Amino acid sequence: MLLLRAAAAAAGNYRLEDATVYVTLEPCVMCAGALVNARVKRLVFGARDLRFGGVRSKFSIADSDLLNHRIEIEEGILAAECTLLLQAFFRQRR
Repeated sequence: MLLLRAAAAAAGNYRLEDATVYVTLEPCVMCAGALVNARVKRLVFGARDLRFGGVRSKFSIADSDLLNHRIEIEEGILAAECTLLLQAFFRQRR
């Protein structure tokens, strides 16, 4: 959400039609909906979120035919590395 707000402020428009968002983990339903509302063009993510994924794993919000905007999705980029990075981060937090 903070990323989308900052990008919209920098662009002077909430529509981020030429933006590509890169994330390590598949966005949740709320974040996928925010990406659709911001009209993000493309989403690239590494690892799937098998519990809460809103783009591929549990739901298909970002490219649903039911919505007025569909995001191009590329998944699995450096998936193993992203998974290890997230596991290490949360291991440190515990």
